[in-house]
Amino acid sequence: MRIKKERPAVPYSYLIDNFKVLLIFLVVFNHIIAFNLVKVDTVVRYVWYAITIFHMPAFIFVSGYLSKKPQNALKNFKNLLIPYILGYTLTWYSQIWLGRSVDYEILRPTGTVMWYILALFIYRLTIEALGKIRFIVPISIAIALWAGTRPEFTTFLSASRIVVFFPFFVAGYLWKSEYITAVRKFKGKWVLVPISAVLLWAIPNYMITNDMGIAIFRGNHGYKLCGLTDPEGIILRLLMYLVSFILIYTLLALLPDIKLPLTYVGRHTMGIYFFHYPIMIIMNGLYILQIPEMNNVWALLGVSLVFVLVLGSLPVDLLYTGVLNLIAFILIKKDKTVRDEGLEEEYDREDHEYELLRRKKAIEELAATLDSEREQDGHMQKINLDDDLMERTSDKHEGFSNVAGTDHLDIEEYDLDDIPDEQIKNEEEELLSLEDLIQELEKTTRNMKNNDLLDELKQENNSGNLQADAVQSEEMQEELQLNELPPDALDLDELKPEEKE
Repeated sequence: MRIKKERPAVPYSYLIDNFKVLLIFLVVFNHIIAFNLVKVDTVVRYVWYAITIFHMPAFIFVSGYLSKKPQNALKNFKNLLIPYILGYTLTWYSQIWLGRSVDYEILRPTGTVMWYILALFIYRLTIEALGKIRFIVPISIAIALWAGTRPEFTTFLSASRIVVFFPFFVAGYLWKSEYITAVRKFKGKWVLVPISAVLLWAIPNYMITNDMGIAIFRGNHGYKLCGLTDPEGIILRLLMYLVSFILIYTLLALLPDIKLPLTYVGRHTMGIYFFHYPIMIIMNGLYILQIPEMNNVWALLGVSLVFVLVLGSLPVDLLYTGVLNLIAFILIKKDKTVRDEGLEEEYDREDHEYELLRRKKAIEELAATLDSEREQDGHMQKINLDDDLMERTSDKHEGFSNVAGTDHLDIEEYDLDDIPDEQIKNEEEELLSLEDLIQELEKTTRNMKNNDLLDELKQENNSGNLQADAVQSEEMQEELQLNELPPDALDLDELKPEEKE
C-alpha cells in the first residue's frame, strides 16, 4: 500500500522574513517615487527602472516558496479574494473621494496594486497540478515570451501579468530550503554582487537612452502596446528573467539570517500592501507629494520607512484581520479565524500541529486498510484445545478465555484511532516515518499469523503423538497378555477345522 506523501511545509527562518521586509520596502518606495520624483530626477529614474525589474518577481518567488502546503480553496477565498475586492474598492473610492471620475472595473485591476492578490489567488489554485509538469519553469518562460506577441493577453483579470510572472512563482514553489543552504555556503557568492550591479545599471541605461518605457517590466501589456517590436520585447523580457533570478539568488545568499529590529514586519506585509497605495493616491491628490520638500529622494526614503513601520504594526494588523474576520463570519459558515499571512502561507508552527495531523490521518488510513483486509480474509479461525493441553500451555499463551464452554484464542485488537494526541506529541521524535510504519505493521501482522500457524502445528503434533502412544500401549498390552498364557492354553487339536484354517 502506498500513501501519497504531502509536500513538507517551509521551516521558519529569519532570512525569509528579512527578505520580505526588504521587498515590501522596495514596493512602497518604488510606488511613492513614481508619482512625481522620477519626472524631475534622472538618477531616481534609473533607480526606478532598476527596482521595477526585479522587486515584484522576487516577491512572487517568495510567495511560491511559502505556498508548499496543500492549498484550500475556501481559505484562499478568505485570505486573498476578499482582500482583492476590498483593496480594489478602497483604491477606487480614494479616486472618487478626490473628485475624479473613475469606472469601477473590478475585473480589470489597472491603476491599483491588487493585481498581485488576484494573481496569487489563481497561482495557489493551480500550482499543485502545474507544479508536477516536467520542465515547468522553462515551459512557462516560453509561454510568457509568446504571450507578449498576442493581443489576447490583456488587463482583463490580469491575464498578461499572471502569465508573465508565473515562472517566478513556480520556481519558488519548487525551490527547497536545502538550496538556500547550498547558495549561502557557496564560496563565490560575492561574485553575484558586481554581476547584479552591472546588469541593474546597463539595462536601465539602454532603455532610458532609447526612450523605452518601463511598462515591459510590469507585464501588463503586449510588446506593441509597450512601444516595442516583438524581438525587442522578447529580449527585454528575457533580460528581466535573467536579472530577477540573479538578484533573488544574490539576496538569498547575502541577507542576514538573524533577528533584526524590523524582522517582525515580515509577518505583517499584507496590511502594508493593502493600505499604502490608496493613502499615496490621497496624499498626491492633496498635493502633499508635490511640495518641494517631498521631491527629495532622502525624504521619500524616510516616508517609505514610516509607511512600513506604521502599516506593519500590530494595531493595523489587528484592524485588517478584524475586518476580514467580520466579513468571513457574515459570508461563510463555520468560519475559522483569518490570520494575516503576509501575502503567503506561513511557516510551520513550533508545536508542529500540521505534522501531527498528517501523521494521525495516515494512521487512520492504515487502520481502515487493515480492517478491510481482515474482512476479506474472513473470521479468525478458532482453536479448540483439550483440557490437558489447556493446562500445559496456559502459562505460555496469555489471552485464553472460555466462552460458552469453548476454548479459543482471543487476540486483542488495538484501535489506532484511540491513540491520544498528547501521546503522539510526547513521542513525536520517536515516531517512524510513514513507510517505516507501514512496514512495521505488515511485519507485525505476518508474525501474528506465523505464531498462530505454529500453534496449530504444535497441536497437531501433540495429538498425533498421543494417538501413537495409545496404539503402541495397546499393542504392548496384548503382547503381555499373550506372554502370560500357560503353554497348554492354546491346544490346536481341540479347535474346529474352520478355526484351524
